Amino acid sequence: MSILDDYLDRAALAAQLRVSQRTLIRWQNEPDGVPFILLGGRVLYRVASVKAWIEGKETKPNPRKARAA
Repeated sequence: MSILDDYLDRAALAAQLRVSQRTLIRWQNEPDGVPFILLGGRVLYRVASVKAWIEGKETKPNPRKARAA
């Protein structure tokens, strides 16, 4: 067991999300961007924090638009 088992580096997270590493960098720089830590010059992402961030992006359909369709 490693102390960093709950963390992914940029390449690993990008692969899991099926986006480019550049996209992750862009997301980091958004005001409500993907949470990350900088540890010894390395960018790491805590899996639980990334999951919570993704859940926070969830939207619900607009009921007014649903009725109009």
